[in-house]
Amino acid sequence: MILGMTNGNENLINKIVSLMETDSSVDAPQDAIKWAKNIFRTRAVQPEKSLMQKVLAVLQMDLSPNKAAFGERSASAGQARQMLFQAGEISIDLRIAETEKGFNLRGQILGEGFANCTVKVGKFETKSNDLSEFSFTEIPSGKYDLTLQTEETEIVIENLIF
Repeated sequence: MILGMTNGNENLINKIVSLMETDSSVDAPQDAIKWAKNIFRTRAVQPEKSLMQKVLAVLQMDLSPNKAAFGERSASAGQARQMLFQAGEISIDLRIAETEKGFNLRGQILGEGFANCTVKVGKFETKSNDLSEFSFTEIPSGKYDLTLQTEETEIVIENLIF
């Protein structure tokens, strides 16, 4: 007999040991155990999206008005300056034409995700249409940055000279 144990405690311990020895129950199915453990597992925190990815566009082609380009098939030179910029998988086609009151700018963003995006040239701002086309009229001559902005991406064309 263990010191400090009474007869009632000894009987209780013997009963517990006897129940453990005669236990014929089976373990719960493994999928039930896994499910129960997963209830208490903390969920992995999904990383927050960065505020915005900023991409600088690179000039790929610049065709000036009234100057035929090597390899161009047209019989006459165009009246608008045409430029093609590349920003990762996105291309930006710009056409700048001089008018009596300044410059007109037409453009199209070639790639996905830029329909109805915000387009800024200096202090001027517009939205692209469903085909990712945009235009500005009567822009004064000068040097401007063109910015194309969606919720996730901002593409910048620096130092456009009108």
